[in-house]
Amino acid sequence: MNSAIKIFVVSILSLLILISFSSCENDNKKLFEDPPWLGGSSIETLEKKGNYTIFLTLMEKAKYKEPISKQLFTLFAPNDEAFTSYFSSIGINSVDDLTEDEAQELFTLHVLRNPRSRYNLIYEYVWSEEQGPTGEYAGLFFRKQTNSFGKSYMEKPRYVPGFPDSMWIYSDTKFMPLFSSDYFEDYFGDTTGGDYTFMYPNGNWPETGLCWGPAAVDSQEVRTADGFIYYIDRVVPPQPNLEKYLKDHQDKFGVFYDMMQRFADYGNAKVGDNDELLYKKSYTTVFNIAEEQGPGTGDGWKMKDIFTLYLPNNQIFQNYLDNTFLKSYGSLDSLPEITMYYILQTQMSAQLGLISKISKTFFNAFGDQMTITANDIVSSTMCSNGLIYETTKVLEPDVFTCVPGKLFYDKDYTTFLYLVNSSGLLSKLTNPDQKVTLFACSNEQIYQYGIRYNKDNDMIEQYLDGQWQSMRTADLMMFIQDHIHYGVVTDLSGEGYLQMSSMNYVHYKDNKVEGARNIKDKKPSTVQEKNVNERNGILYTMDEPLLSNYAMGDYIYNTPDFSDFAALMVKAGLLDPEYIDPATNRVVPNVKFISAGSWTAFIPTNAAMAAARRDGIVSDEMKTPELRKFIHYHFIRTATIFDDGKQSGDFQTARVESTSTQGTVYSNLTVNNTPGNLQVTDHSGRTTTISHQNANVLVQRGVVHKINNVLKY
Repeated sequence: MNSAIKIFVVSILSLLILISFSSCENDNKKLFEDPPWLGGSSIETLEKKGNYTIFLTLMEKAKYKEPISKQLFTLFAPNDEAFTSYFSSIGINSVDDLTEDEAQELFTLHVLRNPRSRYNLIYEYVWSEEQGPTGEYAGLFFRKQTNSFGKSYMEKPRYVPGFPDSMWIYSDTKFMPLFSSDYFEDYFGDTTGGDYTFMYPNGNWPETGLCWGPAAVDSQEVRTADGFIYYIDRVVPPQPNLEKYLKDHQDKFGVFYDMMQRFADYGNAKVGDNDELLYKKSYTTVFNIAEEQGPGTGDGWKMKDIFTLYLPNNQIFQNYLDNTFLKSYGSLDSLPEITMYYILQTQMSAQLGLISKISKTFFNAFGDQMTITANDIVSSTMCSNGLIYETTKVLEPDVFTCVPGKLFYDKDYTTFLYLVNSSGLLSKLTNPDQKVTLFACSNEQIYQYGIRYNKDNDMIEQYLDGQWQSMRTADLMMFIQDHIHYGVVTDLSGEGYLQMSSMNYVHYKDNKVEGARNIKDKKPSTVQEKNVNERNGILYTMDEPLLSNYAMGDYIYNTPDFSDFAALMVKAGLLDPEYIDPATNRVVPNVKFISAGSWTAFIPTNAAMAAARRDGIVSDEMKTPELRKFIHYHFIRTATIFDDGKQSGDFQTARVESTSTQGTVYSNLTVNNTPGNLQVTDHSGRTTTISHQNANVLVQRGVVHKINNVLKY
């Protein structure tokens, strides 16, 4: 090939390569160009609209113009007329009248990081799964976290010692609620906007079925090159949380707010921009309405749950207190913390209360069913972490309106109230479906017995071995359970026995009630007042505590006429005369096989034992297993039987007749019972009659009857 041809070929190849590169460059350019339907950036789109100049000015004042132009955002944009109306309502003329911090707080309530279509706004990706329309939680994640922070403010702690007289309070980032028809459908609310306009009386429910807090979205989303724009019908003002709103509106809710301050706490201190020390406020025990995340902090819960407060104004609240608790206590300063806790917590809920739902069924924070209608609500205010309904009444929990109510209203019964609360049994006493009879005694009477409430340490104490010490849980439980009977006893003027929730029994006669220890110490408890509760029972106030702490072993071992039988029990290893009570460190003879449950003991006298020895039924040569069977046969393990004619039949004793893979078979005794005449027939066929004067000695977990001959199998 000559040189001319070579030059021609090279030229042709070079031209083809240039054409190829040019074609690729043009294709790539077309590939990365914005599609014509997308339009310009968010800022360019707003500038082109022409009626969003104030929003753009606010963006610049808040130092967000550069981030918006370089990153991906979702904007909720009010037009100029909306801003003019808003500025007029707060007494300023323009963005220039805002500080940079104020501009940032306001602007960031209109921005979400990352581009969000309507679908992505309503349905979140939570807990490693997409919560779409068919997801378990669907559109329930309605709270969206913004970059808006409330301004720090000064506060003087009222009832919390150990902090400065004045301190700066800061809060975390704000959340905004996104209400949609999808949300109301998934939350079983009103999809036509009735619930929304009840929460936002000045709001509008748009045809789009989408609202950004108090602002209605006027049209569907606008896609831009760097995100989405939603045009809204008004400016979203700074959103205080419930704590800050109540602090600023004490002229209306100050009584409630003052009571709340008794549960306030301050922590998580940090240094501010001006080297000032900032504290984060919170509440303990009651709902923490200072928490921006709401009641469900962490993970997805902070996007799903919000507080609802049902608050009467100061006059209604104060009148309620004056006519109830303050009749006895005089002032809030002396009101027990537990009472204030129930008052406050009942006015608060950890869920959003839609009027369409709560007017049908509403349960307070304790699970008590309450009645609330639209007529009970005067106004509504949405805050960043919850909703406030101003109500015409104070909501009362069941603990105030059921049998224990007097314990809350009367200052003389606070120790018993704290005991009941510490036992965890308060909820059982305040269930309208559970009928109860409660016996209570005053602070002074309980103190004389050696029990008190230490307010400084928030502790129930018992006086043992010359000093006050924390009351053992088991003893506290037994003490309270000895005062609770499940069922309604309307008359104590006759005579009978009641089984208490402790499984111990008390004896009543002529309006006097006594447990095992009351009988031993000759201190019966006399009824002072009978309080009939229409909802679930009766409360009797008594002049002595009901006490059962008298062990069966103590009675058997220390009764002279039982000395022979007691000695056999010790020999058989069934009674420990040197048992040390772990609560008191005192020596208390103890029957080893007596455990929780109901017991009846038939204990033969020394004369009966002497006759049994003469008849060869008992001898000193008996082996331990045989001796134990003899002793066990005198104890019924399944029931507490009195000579009141109420229980007859065959009953299991503690004597084991046989054991197998199918279980244990116990030997039986047959009881024939008529009032004042108790008879027991043993396996040998002999019937023993117990005279009334020898029957019915109450002991802890049962009763002891004195018998005049032994029981023989």
